[in-house]
Amino acid sequence: MQTGQQNHEETLLDRAAEGDEGAFAVLYRRYQGQIQAFCARMLNGNGDSEDATQQVFMEAWRSLHRFERRSLFSTWLTRIAIHTCLSLLRKTNKIKLHREDSRVHPDRYTEFLWRDSEPGLEQKFHQRAQRKAVDEILNRLSEKKKTVIMMSDVQGMTAPEIAGALQIPDATVRTRLFHARREFIHAIHSNSHYKELLGD
Repeated sequence: MQTGQQNHEETLLDRAAEGDEGAFAVLYRRYQGQIQAFCARMLNGNGDSEDATQQVFMEAWRSLHRFERRSLFSTWLTRIAIHTCLSLLRKTNKIKLHREDSRVHPDRYTEFLWRDSEPGLEQKFHQRAQRKAVDEILNRLSEKKKTVIMMSDVQGMTAPEIAGALQIPDATVRTRLFHARREFIHAIHSNSHYKELLGD
């Protein structure tokens, strides 16, 4: 961003942080297309990118006072978009947790549901317990690892698709996925409660 534009954006951010909706509207118009395109890539047809974009900007408006400007405003918006899209995916999708030997046997994975199903009460409680355990393990991962494992094992995106969405090299995606899945499996095996719920 050129210096003049950057100074203008800083002014808009100052005004928006003080409650100037008109200033925030200018920022919205500037970045709305970029964020919607990013949400569309992340959701990959599994959600409404326009609705996700609205949620991103509503969260940005509510949280603007916490934006410390250590990064570009667009980068901060993208981080909000990642969390927003992952949250939407978790409400409606499954996770296929690939095992460590999945590169040799790609059909070996364990599938979990995040949403509750209609069958009996006991099964509902079990699924809720599974979902809680998966959430707890995912929240232990770094943001970068959590993002790629959600995009891959929840959304079903390929490594090249994830690389395109996050604008990082394909090899970086594969490395993060390998370590994320290994940490996930280790967390299950090192906790008897998780192992009972999620299996071997």
